[in-house]
Amino acid sequence: MKLRQSTIVNRLQRGLTRPQNAVPGFNGNVSINETQTMGQAHIHRMPVTTFLRDTFMPSFQTFQTKHVMMDFYKSRQRAAPFVAEGSRPVNIRRDGFRTDIYTPPFINLSRPYDVDLLQQRTVGESVFGGLTPEERALIMMQNDYNELEDMAVRREEIMIGQLMQTGVVTVSGYVDDTATKVREDTIDFGFDNTINLTGTSRWNQSTSKKYSDLSDGVEIVRQAGWNPEVAVLGRGAARNLLDDSVFMDKYMDLRYAQFGSFNPQLNLQNGNGYAYIGRLTELGIDLYTYSAWYYDETAGILKPYIEADKVVIGARDLGEMLYGAITIIPEESINFVTVEAPRVSKVTVNRDTDTKSLVLKSRPLPKAFDIDSWAVINTI
Repeated sequence: MKLRQSTIVNRLQRGLTRPQNAVPGFNGNVSINETQTMGQAHIHRMPVTTFLRDTFMPSFQTFQTKHVMMDFYKSRQRAAPFVAEGSRPVNIRRDGFRTDIYTPPFINLSRPYDVDLLQQRTVGESVFGGLTPEERALIMMQNDYNELEDMAVRREEIMIGQLMQTGVVTVSGYVDDTATKVREDTIDFGFDNTINLTGTSRWNQSTSKKYSDLSDGVEIVRQAGWNPEVAVLGRGAARNLLDDSVFMDKYMDLRYAQFGSFNPQLNLQNGNGYAYIGRLTELGIDLYTYSAWYYDETAGILKPYIEADKVVIGARDLGEMLYGAITIIPEESINFVTVEAPRVSKVTVNRDTDTKSLVLKSRPLPKAFDIDSWAVINTI
């Protein structure tokens, strides 16, 4: 049976129909004269990975405002000059500082509920003698909150991945209430520590010098005053590295421990996670691959958080997450309240139509302490 359109489906969902419940092989009809058995439901909640956030931006700050301004000061690696004996001291010019203003983009998600929806059984629920609508509403809201939170976390991981690979965070969002107009903005951090390999230097060529490329990336970060500890390789870059017998024999063999070691380890959740490849001792970096994906609504495909042929080399804890304040009218109140938190949730109720919505809001933005604290190699 096709469910009618809910009276409270928010405008972001207009034009969409609800999923239908059907029994394959029976054309959606079940005979009540025959005994039936409800088997255990298979519920696959896709894993949410936060390898990039945990590695590079594990801490966070919240603010009482929508925007946040921050000053940055970076001294140069100057050496003291010599002066002639008995001369006056040399005045050293002061370095200036930079002020940036950050505006975290807005996440505003909703899941609606109405009487018709609560009359439909949930996944795995018995056809007869099941839950009451009240019990069903509590279960659905808990599951929906988990799903909305997962979506927000994935968006944060996408933003960190964009920042680490390009220095630019792309924000695409609706600019009207009907969710028909989309505007795309970019937050450019001015990143330029990029090594672009061409010709015979590309990693899919037998003439490439992968260790030298990794060493160049490490040197760029060290020149900025940071100690790189991690290299995250896209799946294509990792495959080309591991298929390079010269590199593996010379730098990753246990017989050459002064250079590095090869110790692959998996940390996967339902095929989604990261893998530790090994360590290049001389360079002081651990090598990882990030085997995790997210669903791109526009392209309609799964995309990796780290592009296949990129390598990101950087220090741990090189930045943090910023969360702007959220202003709402809380439940059972008529006053505006500004909440300072990574997530803000509430339940809205329309008593005239006996409808309800679960709302989740957030204003996340990744911020690096120093844009020079990592480097990127485009291997292809």
